[in-house]
Amino acid sequence: MFVSHPMLKSDSIKLRRYQEAITAVACERNTLVVLPTGLGKTIIAVLVMVYRLTEFPKSRILFLAPTKPLAVQHKKTFEEFVVSGTTKVKTALLTGEEKVENRMESWKNSQVIFATPQTIENELIKGLNLGEVSLIVFDEAHRAVGDYSYVYIAKKYAEEGRSQLVLGLTASPGSEKEKIDEVCKNLFIQQVEVKTDLDKDVKPYVQDVKTKWIRVKLPEEFLKIKKMLDELLKEDLKELKAGGYIETADLTKVNKRMILEAQVKIRKELSAGLHVYQYASLAASALKINHGVELLETQGISTLDTYFKRLMTQKTKAVKRLIRNEKMMEVMTHVRHLKGQGVDHPKLDKLVETVSKRKKDKILIFTQYRDSVEKIMQKLNDADTLAHEFIGQAKKDGKGMSQKQQIKVLENFRQGKYTALIATSVAEEGLDIPKVDLVIFYEPIPSEIRAIQRRGRTGRSSTGEVAILMAEGTRDEAYYWVSYHKERKMRAHIDRMKKDIKAKREESKPYGQQSLLAYSQKEERVKVKVYIDHRESLLIKKMLKEKCEIELAQLPVGDYILSDRVCAERKTITDFLQSIIDKRLLSQAAEMKRNFEIPVIILEGYDDLYTQRNIHPNAIRGALAALTTGFQIPIIPSQSEEDTAEILYAIAKREQEEEERIVSLRGERKPMLLSEKQQYVIESLPNVSAVLARRLLEKFDTVQNVINASQEALTEIEGIGEKKAEDIRKVVKSSYRNNIKG
Repeated sequence: MFVSHPMLKSDSIKLRRYQEAITAVACERNTLVVLPTGLGKTIIAVLVMVYRLTEFPKSRILFLAPTKPLAVQHKKTFEEFVVSGTTKVKTALLTGEEKVENRMESWKNSQVIFATPQTIENELIKGLNLGEVSLIVFDEAHRAVGDYSYVYIAKKYAEEGRSQLVLGLTASPGSEKEKIDEVCKNLFIQQVEVKTDLDKDVKPYVQDVKTKWIRVKLPEEFLKIKKMLDELLKEDLKELKAGGYIETADLTKVNKRMILEAQVKIRKELSAGLHVYQYASLAASALKINHGVELLETQGISTLDTYFKRLMTQKTKAVKRLIRNEKMMEVMTHVRHLKGQGVDHPKLDKLVETVSKRKKDKILIFTQYRDSVEKIMQKLNDADTLAHEFIGQAKKDGKGMSQKQQIKVLENFRQGKYTALIATSVAEEGLDIPKVDLVIFYEPIPSEIRAIQRRGRTGRSSTGEVAILMAEGTRDEAYYWVSYHKERKMRAHIDRMKKDIKAKREESKPYGQQSLLAYSQKEERVKVKVYIDHRESLLIKKMLKEKCEIELAQLPVGDYILSDRVCAERKTITDFLQSIIDKRLLSQAAEMKRNFEIPVIILEGYDDLYTQRNIHPNAIRGALAALTTGFQIPIIPSQSEEDTAEILYAIAKREQEEEERIVSLRGERKPMLLSEKQQYVIESLPNVSAVLARRLLEKFDTVQNVINASQEALTEIEGIGEKKAEDIRKVVKSSYRNNIKG
């Protein structure tokens, strides 16, 4: 069903269920939305923007994006959905390219402003006031850490905004809990809405992305150069260790981060007046050699030679000392010789070979370094592949693309004028490059956020592919596994966040689509109901039908739904053992755990579990241990189908009658009766749950009577104390105008 709103073009937005639920929350409180790339974060933002413009028609909305191409894209999306003629919503784009004298004029004459954060930060410093802004959208919200402009803007908004609302959008918040907490603190987030590609309501919209690794071996010439650079690096590390700045000089245990930490210590000592200049020079030299090794291993001879030429132009003591070293001079000479012979990284040939086989596909190639972009583009063009660069604005040796050039290149790529686009990190964040068939990592990167963003450029509207080029036994492999483990850590943290959020919601008012499920209850207590997968036992269906209402459905998870939080999987001994053998058991358990708070497994014929001969008892015990301790899924023994039916009914009866839980298929939406609408209104009062709403309506009969009830009368209701009654009366009788002014 399309969203109908006077500000939206008809039949322009067809809302998915998870988007509706998230939007409902985001319209009410400062929200961070964590949603995989390509699943409609921008649509959610547009709907929240329209809601705020309706609520506060004279206010302004600010949409922030890290780069101009991204800001331009969001502006274009908004204008595609919103009617401009009747509502007269004027939009503006504010970036560093906008003339300073024109910025305030654009701000004053527009209601929705799309901007880069640095531009807005500069205007705030010069006196721009955010008082009339009713919503700020922070795209790529994971950037809101440290001294990034988002942090300053959010702080100013918290101080100045009269009708504040914040919406943060990200596909990858990061693997560290501390960083996510910092983002939430800096943006004043009150609610986190998290969805992953494993969630049942998201899965239908997720396209498969196939990943393959293309491994190469470093040539002997590379290994000789690496050995010489390693010897140079070891000399510096030994002296840094002797000075107490690092704990070891073992090359297998020292990384760039450790050298940087040593450099920080040295600078602090220099600031304190200590004469440790020689160590400052050693740390700087070690970093430069370390970077040279990385370029050799991951990029190749051409990029390394360009780096050495750049070093030769630098005048620092560390560089002068380094390039005068005989071993370093030998390295540079050898590199220059290999470049003259046309020798380069074997990944280049593999890349050309891979791209040449995909002439009809759109291919996006990511590389870390601009020097590599040029080399890759040259090689592909020599091989008759139409390739173009896509790099950032910053000028480096005269290289860089203006924002206008970036937008033009993206448009040409969309139109198929290039087969391949070779991009640096500027293309990782959010840009809508439709139908990228293949994404190639020229090198793995140790950042889980950037790896996710790179992969997210494909598989948006159809199945996509990712190819990762990797030099064996080098930093390529190390960086890949660093990123892999960080991403796993991030997913685990997101899962914990989801559990915490779900637990908090149990204590508070439901939102959006979840609340619609709650309102589908009838006023009187309904007969116990069970949803049953249509493939399940006829005998169990028949027995349950005699005791309660049943509804057959094709359940994607579990065999029986007994309440909004309990799902049951029935397994005969044969099925249980076979699911251990073919490894279905744990994946089924994970799916149940992701979608239901209390999944249970009913094991039918439990007494015969260890009499089977086709599987070792230890394998059975291991599976039982994994289910109960790893997944915390209870296993209920059953003697027969009759016993199973009785167990299912007992759980459903307890959930629905004693616990007053609802039972509903995820994805269904029932029309609301008048009584349900009345309950909906009462549930909007502070701290009023579905149960309390029914009690209030049963006592006072009408919504009007509930609203007019005195504080004393409210406390007569079971579950409402003095504080809750006081909060309800405060909402009912307080002046709206006075609160808006406040």
